[in-house]
Amino acid sequence: MIDARTWRRVVVFCCGVGSSCAFAQTACAASSPSAVEADSSAPLTRVEVAMLGDVERDPVLFERIRSLFSEQTTVVPSAEHQLDQRAVLRPRHVDTVYIWIRVTERSAARVYLTLAERGGRARYLFREVRLDSGLDEVGGETLAQVAHSSAQALWLREQQSSREALVDALAREAEHAPLSSTDSTPPSLVPAPVSTADDSPEPAHASARSKSGPLRLGIGVSGATHSSGSEGFLQEVGVLFAFEYRGWFSLRTKISYLVPTDFGVPPARVHLTGATGELRAGWSSKDATRMRVRLEAGLGALLGRAQSTIIDEQPRAHALAAQDVQRAYALAAAGFEWPVGPAWVGASVDLRVPFGKTSYEVAGQAGATTSASLCPGGSLEVGFGFDPAPR
Repeated sequence: MIDARTWRRVVVFCCGVGSSCAFAQTACAASSPSAVEADSSAPLTRVEVAMLGDVERDPVLFERIRSLFSEQTTVVPSAEHQLDQRAVLRPRHVDTVYIWIRVTERSAARVYLTLAERGGRARYLFREVRLDSGLDEVGGETLAQVAHSSAQALWLREQQSSREALVDALAREAEHAPLSSTDSTPPSLVPAPVSTADDSPEPAHASARSKSGPLRLGIGVSGATHSSGSEGFLQEVGVLFAFEYRGWFSLRTKISYLVPTDFGVPPARVHLTGATGELRAGWSSKDATRMRVRLEAGLGALLGRAQSTIIDEQPRAHALAAQDVQRAYALAAAGFEWPVGPAWVGASVDLRVPFGKTSYEVAGQAGATTSASLCPGGSLEVGFGFDPAPR
């Protein structure tokens, strides 16, 4: 039999072995998170800052940003003067946080941050900053604080934007300045919230987007028809010239040839020829890469020549020499526009409101008045747009 003293020694030995194994297992389990934490808490080594737009003229903003980082972090200015989409989406060097700061109209700023990781992946962060006081001392300090805190948050994996959110921000950036990338810009996406999830893969297909500046010119041809009371339907074909600003506002002028038409004004029949000219100011929905709505209002004038021929047997009536026709009108139009590369196809419903009526004189008779107070109609057009600024 085993005596009590021997039994106690066996129990104490087993307990000691079990405690040692539990301690070793706990230490091993804790070692992995500690290593990850130590890796993520490593100091940021290098930051590269690119300043674009109005912020380029701020001589102290870069120094403000550099002063917020510790001595262990090297902060250098970037030679980039344009927002290059490839550089934003594909950062070149590992362990470097790239910052692009763009200020538009000195009242709003966009901050893009990217960080390359081993294995070909990247992390992104996007910030929009409102500058109520512009780029004064308060605005510059605010912008520097946002750049510094965002760089630290991206480096420490505290905050991260999805790739889709960054792609959408870059697509909207085209409203302020053209991207210098030769690649086509990916399509607009719904902005995604800030997340710590892994980055999504680069889209396999990308739609072409407009890279033009705020100013755009266009030239085209058009055809229109309008009801004009006793004159019947007036047909016009002509050319148009368009001036568009930032995709929203347009100023268009159109010169058209009036297709000769004949209509009856008893006791005569009138042959009408001439031309029309119009000046229109308009608004268009923003996205010029897909079908958009266009609303216009303006003024126009019809300059014509009317020749009467007697068709009723009336002894006192005879035709006079040709008569000049001059008629001004106001107009409103609503339509759609479809882009086809740099060209477009448009269709609209128009309404003309003449400022006066037209009287066609026949010798021996009182003048016969014709033309309607409202002249509805429609038009079709095909045009080609281009950016006047050299690239």
